[in-house]
Amino acid sequence: MIMKVPDIGWPSTDFPAQLNHWVNNNAHAVDIGKVEAREALPLLADAGFLSLGAPLNAGDALLNQAAVIQVLARHSFSTAFALWGHRMCIEFLELAGGRFAHAVLPGLHAGTTPGVSAMAPGYKALSGIGDLELELARDEEGCLRLSGRIPWASNLYSDAIAVAPAYGLEAGSDPSGAQGGVIVAFPLKSAGVSIGPALDLLAMRGTASTHVTLENVKIDEAQILTEDFGGFLQQTRPTLSILQASFCLGLATASYQQAIQNASGINAVFAEEIQEQGQRLFETKCQLAELAIKVGTSTPPTPLDVLSMRLNAGQVAVRLASLELKTSGGKGFVTTSDTNRRYRESAFIALQSPSEAQLRWEISQAS
Repeated sequence: MIMKVPDIGWPSTDFPAQLNHWVNNNAHAVDIGKVEAREALPLLADAGFLSLGAPLNAGDALLNQAAVIQVLARHSFSTAFALWGHRMCIEFLELAGGRFAHAVLPGLHAGTTPGVSAMAPGYKALSGIGDLELELARDEEGCLRLSGRIPWASNLYSDAIAVAPAYGLEAGSDPSGAQGGVIVAFPLKSAGVSIGPALDLLAMRGTASTHVTLENVKIDEAQILTEDFGGFLQQTRPTLSILQASFCLGLATASYQQAIQNASGINAVFAEEIQEQGQRLFETKCQLAELAIKVGTSTPPTPLDVLSMRLNAGQVAVRLASLELKTSGGKGFVTTSDTNRRYRESAFIALQSPSEAQLRWEISQAS
């Protein structure tokens, strides 16, 4: 008999009726792009679920936010993913503070202004495996201008606020950006910002994911959130990774529960494999809970522990989504089924920055 995995160590999360109804009725529509994931943000704000713990994440606040994202991902991975990006944008702005942050945060907290986390190039550069594609310069009149490209981000609505890394005025020749790199924030409605076309994605089309091009975008000094490039990224990465892992574990939980129901008759041959992955799911959930409560303390989790947990969460989600599909029969091949949607969503996890390749490389370097 296959045993179900409990959420030991995780707080219970009850969604208000209106939010629960929206998520359950729009999971497929968001996935295929007929409904925008941003529509859930005001409902999440009304429930107090948009910025739990930001920015210090003390006590069990970060775990509470992780629990919200995990439960949301059981029903709609796309919506949970959109919440993660929005929540991290709030994290960056709250942590940095300043005039620009204070001006835009009310809309972000209310869910009426979408938030974009375009920080992936920064974390890659910090690890020595990528370059920043944005650069600050001064024009002839002494005004700051931001130019370059964001190769991939989500929540890219015209009224959104984005946070991204860039080469600063003092970056020099350091390709990592660690010396002279900066973190900047800007409205996507700014003159010179061009949001790329909607892409024909395998899944998650309602997350407004594409690229952005910037050409001489005027930047106020207050929009430079910090010049402590390395310190800022190192401080925020545990939170980012823990919340990323949460939507992986939410999808994994939904697939595990369905695979259990499917494992009868000839599908019983998969029972042992389902149980093995279920045990791994349980262990990863426990690991996440332990790490989350360390963030914001005097003994924060080590980067290696966080990266290993993030890798485990992604891998178990992919494997359980595959097991759900294998045990579902022909209905799992129908694109409108929840099983098919989760299988397609799981394909994104290995590509989501940090990708599985990046995680495995970083872990090998740190071990």
